[in-house]
Amino acid sequence: MAAEGEDLVGRVRAELALRENGYPDLAGVAARLSMSDRTLKRRLQRSGTSYQALRDEACRRDALRLLENPNLEIRQIASALGYGDPPSFTRAFLRWTGESPSAARRRLRA
Repeated sequence: MAAEGEDLVGRVRAELALRENGYPDLAGVAARLSMSDRTLKRRLQRSGTSYQALRDEACRRDALRLLENPNLEIRQIASALGYGDPPSFTRAFLRWTGESPSAARRRLRA
């Protein structure tokens, strides 16, 4: 059962690739995996995670990648990740990493 859970988590991670219109929602991922959103939530919970945790992981990964590009402003990165305003993105980024996006950018460029 553990391997099945890891496989599902990997499949959800693969679905959480940043697209032009942001990340797919839970219902969209569940549909692509041919299951109901309730089943997906339950199976992820059994695997010790959640859709939101995996989405946050994807956002963190992509935010760090985008911050490496000096031509992108923080507000552009926030928008690309689906945040309506830079302060919301900054709060989420602080929660994920313990540092601000601008501090992370300086560290990544050093």
